Amino acid sequence: GEASCYGNLGYVLRSLGQYDKAKEYLQKALLIRIEINDRRGEAADNRNLGTVFLSLGQYEKAIEYLQTALVISTEIGDREGEAAEYGSLGNVFESLGQYDKAKEYLQKALVISTEIGDRRGEASCYTDLGDVFECLGQYDKAVEYLQKGLVITTKIGDKKGEASTYGNLGTVFKSIGQYGKAEEYLRKALVISTEIGNRRGEAADYGNLGTVFWSLGQYDKAKEYLQKGLVISTEIGDRRGEASCYTNLGDVFERLGQYDKAEENLQKAL
Repeated sequence: GEASCYGNLGYVLRSLGQYDKAKEYLQKALLIRIEINDRRGEAADNRNLGTVFLSLGQYEKAIEYLQTALVISTEIGDREGEAAEYGSLGNVFESLGQYDKAKEYLQKALVISTEIGDRRGEASCYTDLGDVFECLGQYDKAVEYLQKGLVITTKIGDKKGEASTYGNLGTVFKSIGQYGKAEEYLRKALVISTEIGNRRGEAADYGNLGTVFWSLGQYDKAKEYLQKGLVISTEIGDRRGEASCYTNLGDVFERLGQYDKAEENLQKAL
């Protein structure tokens, strides 16, 4: 019916990054679902609205919608919905820097995903938990969880998940100074991101490889990779990625003694 159409449109727009439009359609869908007492649909719309607010950085609102969805999913026994809500709440708490809370919610999501045999959900939980352990400085645990996620994404043929996990492993190895391993994983991520046309992933991989080369003192190579990352970030309108590339390029030019260029890039990062 009408609610499903609005809900599906909202979901598609969210996936395309058109968050304001997604919000509008999901809120229309939600009103209808409440009217016709479609509990499962109501949970799904609340959940999708929660992830929209997460993407917009409106964390309090994201928590509110996701907790509403979680209450409904638990009441009606929708295990898959429940796992998705715990997982998304984990992501919100991670974004807020509340890592212990993030870990608690993601572990709940992992238990349910494993129980119901949702392999994609399971892989996503392992990867997200890996990120949380990285933020907590528990690098061995981060590697362990990311590798578990990688095994599953590879097995089920989830190329985007595979690239993202390789990328995350690369940044962990970079953090602990294992630059050879970092480069190896980031190159694998870059190959897949390029293959599947994931421009945001591609930009991140170029940027991370640039910082690896910077750490190794290979400044010309660092510059080349950071500039590639910058071009893509600018093309897709990823302002955060753009600022990060300018900052890192500023550092590279400083090391190369090109102080005018360093200043120019650092100014653009502001």
